[in-house]
Amino acid sequence: MADTSFSSSYVLTDAILETYLTDDPRAAAIALKAASATVQVWYCKEATRTIDALPLRGRKYQRDGTQALQFPREYQTPDGWWPDTNEADGSVEVPQAVIDACCEEAIAIYDRETTSTDRKARSDLIRQGVVSVTYSTTSETYAIGTADRLKGLESKRAYDLLAKYILRSAPIV
Repeated sequence: MADTSFSSSYVLTDAILETYLTDDPRAAAIALKAASATVQVWYCKEATRTIDALPLRGRKYQRDGTQALQFPREYQTPDGWWPDTNEADGSVEVPQAVIDACCEEAIAIYDRETTSTDRKARSDLIRQGVVSVTYSTTSETYAIGTADRLKGLESKRAYDLLAKYILRSAPIV
């Protein structure tokens, strides 16, 4: 039996994904919404894995090894370490921007995987760092650093939502 649990994803339930996808006019979002629960779970987990592979600011909130995912996190300030919290009640939680980014990345991954083979091939080449490719009498050139621009994310929207959490530089020790 296939896993239909969102347990290792920032999108914790199908209801969160369904709400996020409601009224989204993009074809990939509509198709993902119509997909089976198993498919939705897989793409949300894949998006979570992509987000967790990013170089992130701060550190995991629970440092005892029990926190499986990278969020919630805490960040160092002059006054000490401060966690991601709910502004209303102060509880530690995964920021809404991360949950939304996970939905956006799931849509983008779904779109990449289910789109035309030409578009998928281009996306794969760019992610591999290819700058130029020639097929018979046709050639394409991609901007240098195109793959690095989004730090490995498929979705520009997801990148924009996560930008403040992504580490720009780190001291070399």
